[in-house]
Amino acid sequence: MTAVRMERGRRWLIVICVCLIGAIGWAVSWWQWSGAPRKSALANVLANAPHATPDPTMESRIRAFCGDCHEVPQPGSFPRAQWHTEVRLGYEFYARSGRTDLAPPPISATIQYFRSRAPRQLVFPEPVEASSKWKVSFRVEKMPIRDAGKMAPAIAHMCWTRLQDGDDPVLVVTDMRRGTIVATPLPSNGKPPRLLARLMNPCHVEPCDLDGDGRRDFIVADLGSYPPEDHHRGRVVWLRCREDQDTYEPIVLASGLGRVADVRPADFDSDGDIDIIAAVFGLNTTGQILYLRNDSIRGQPPRFKQITVDPRPGAIHVPPCDFNGDGHPDFVALISQETEQVTLFMNSAGSTHRETPFHMKTLWGAPDLTFGSSGLRLVDLDADHDPDILFTNGDTFDNSFVNPSHGVQWLENKGNLKFVYHRLTDLTGAYAATAGDLDGDGDLDVLAVTWLPVKVQPANVYERSLASVVALEQTEPGRFVRHTLERDETIHAVLEMADFDGDGDLDFAVGCHTLDQSGNLPYWIAVWWNESRAATGAQKDR
Repeated sequence: MTAVRMERGRRWLIVICVCLIGAIGWAVSWWQWSGAPRKSALANVLANAPHATPDPTMESRIRAFCGDCHEVPQPGSFPRAQWHTEVRLGYEFYARSGRTDLAPPPISATIQYFRSRAPRQLVFPEPVEASSKWKVSFRVEKMPIRDAGKMAPAIAHMCWTRLQDGDDPVLVVTDMRRGTIVATPLPSNGKPPRLLARLMNPCHVEPCDLDGDGRRDFIVADLGSYPPEDHHRGRVVWLRCREDQDTYEPIVLASGLGRVADVRPADFDSDGDIDIIAAVFGLNTTGQILYLRNDSIRGQPPRFKQITVDPRPGAIHVPPCDFNGDGHPDFVALISQETEQVTLFMNSAGSTHRETPFHMKTLWGAPDLTFGSSGLRLVDLDADHDPDILFTNGDTFDNSFVNPSHGVQWLENKGNLKFVYHRLTDLTGAYAATAGDLDGDGDLDVLAVTWLPVKVQPANVYERSLASVVALEQTEPGRFVRHTLERDETIHAVLEMADFDGDGDLDFAVGCHTLDQSGNLPYWIAVWWNESRAATGAQKDR
């Protein structure tokens, strides 16, 4: 989903301790912090010097300390030369945390522990492409930025919907840097995008009729800042459609929050009105999953009570669905930061615990804190009439490092709240994925895009061109082959799939999110028009 995962804050490094600094750790820290001219030479010496494995007692201390709040970081997450920097940063974070309840091992031993187990260089897998050409073909239309100035786009979400019943559908697009929410007709036919609202930093938008007046409104997650920060400027905003059905009134439903990344409306308490689940990503000290329970009296304006469902920061997406078929919507959450989990929140509506109507069930946890969770959607990928979970990992903005774990995953719903994990493809910088029948053969295919906003490390990842748009064709139930549709434009944080032109096949659009302020600005969205049906029809005519 979005750029809200930028700068994860390295929270997992907080646990890699301070105190009793050994000779090597002291030398590294002193030379690097002092800015001495010989620091690069020293770093190179340390990067290539052999390191003995710590003795069992020291290993136990390191693992106990580094695993106090979560799993011990995997040494293979970084190349060997990087670990002295990562450990030192962890010591700095621990020192600032104010914690004194742990027994930190010497920094030199911690560096030694990770370096002795780390590879000299990360090895990135080479994904296998399909052996035959896909029958689907696309025409790409890159839509230019219309407004003046050199502000680069930061498209955070796209939603194909109707503004009102009976209207033609439009692509509603949020730009978290400009603060705009616009409705774009597709095909445009020369019509410009329509500005619906201007907020601070809108990250996600969902249509709903919040007040039950028959007009379609929108609920918006407003981050409160473009760069990742710990603050309380995040908001949940209601864009209330006015009676003229042509303008929207922004009404703040909840404020004083951390950075709000996602909002999802549903009647969670089954009382006939719309409640809201908000993913307050926050950063380090802010963030939670928040339940806004609509306690208004019928006929009165919506009024919400805030209930914390999960106090952890890092929630990215929280789509609702009735997973157990009891008639009450549940929701699933993708939680990043040091958690890196897919978690199901089961609705216990009707129970005596009305203040906390959800209970948590972890469906899957990443094997390492550098997993980089980035986006999640609910899709019935195997067409068995229950919701599966499609999710990506490829966030790099916390430390500008990629690792071989990046890719696209599928949690297959086997019933009775049992899910089976499938790795669909390796994809460096994977940020969003969705599914649809692109080739018209009756099953769902998968689309995924990548977002690498800065030059990442290690450098050897650039030894080949990087995929930016990838399709996974489902050739038989549960089996996918890969078609890379675009390379080297890794600026797509979001995508949306629909039949934009009404010709009977699925098109898709990708949003542009770049940090480039050079003036050579790219498009803001690119529409991939599916021309397969048109080509088939032309062949039949001949």
